[in-house]
Amino acid sequence: MPYVWWHSGYDSLCHAFPATQRSRTYFEAACTHSVPPEHLVREPTGPLCVPCLIKVGSDLPAEDPTRVGNSWRD
Repeated sequence: MPYVWWHSGYDSLCHAFPATQRSRTYFEAACTHSVPPEHLVREPTGPLCVPCLIKVGSDLPAEDPTRVGNSWRD
């Protein structure tokens, strides 16, 4: 799933929000942090949320085992 990194006015962190999420009463980040639209800055500013980083990283596809060279996961 593609994510966008946006700044939350509630905790001053940059969270990963699903790119397919549509405007509604609130936006829910990968870490389940929720923000109403009036407190969301649609820019990747501030420190990144560690739980969001872990969730987004764990959603990355597995690498091609036939690839030659070092893996980024090594």
